[in-house]
Amino acid sequence: VEADPPLPPIALTTFMATAQDRLNELAAAEDLPWHGPTALGAIGDHAIAIARLGPGAPRTILSIEELIGGGVHTILVAGATGSLQPDVTIGDLVVPTSALREEGTSLHYLPLEHEPRANGPATQALIQAAEASGRSLHAGRLWTTDAPYREFTGKVRAYAAEGVLGVDMETSALMMLAEYRGVDIGILLTVSDHVFDPDWQNIFGTDEYKANCRHMAGVLVAAARRLIADTSGD
Repeated sequence: VEADPPLPPIALTTFMATAQDRLNELAAAEDLPWHGPTALGAIGDHAIAIARLGPGAPRTILSIEELIGGGVHTILVAGATGSLQPDVTIGDLVVPTSALREEGTSLHYLPLEHEPRANGPATQALIQAAEASGRSLHAGRLWTTDAPYREFTGKVRAYAAEGVLGVDMETSALMMLAEYRGVDIGILLTVSDHVFDPDWQNIFGTDEYKANCRHMAGVLVAAARRLIADTSGD
């Protein structure tokens, strides 16, 4: 049996169908029959992979492992986060640079005392592209949990007091996997809801949310352009 052709070195990935559609449009991407929910597109003369991720750390890490196995070594991720801070508002962008681990997948890669971090070129390119996009941007620590229905009020307040920006289900596992496999990862999140608010303000499924997802896709492409230019000397 012939091996599948290798994937390009850069992959743009997302959990949202709206962002995936926009990435495919911006990169003129076509599905790859040998790599499941992965498409092949281009930014300028440089091929890139585009992939859809499943929610939650186990499914996400499964997909990213397969991308790495296919030859990807720089991964940009577009996702969503619930805010823990009143000044991190719906529609803002968050780039996690470290994470608090309350998911189980990453424990299979590095011990619990190891702090997840992402401060490499992919993260810096996302920060620069996000700032240039005109949206409010926050960079810092995120809380990752496998159990969204166990985000207790006391825990939300305690982590907020420590300066944690938001909560999601994947970031810490992504950071741990990237360090373990020796690849570069950058994560961009749109604020979808206010976890700190007793009335739980959220915009899931709205036109506003879809527009924010499309905006993130543009930021990922802009960040990829920066990375390509830095490595090619353009």
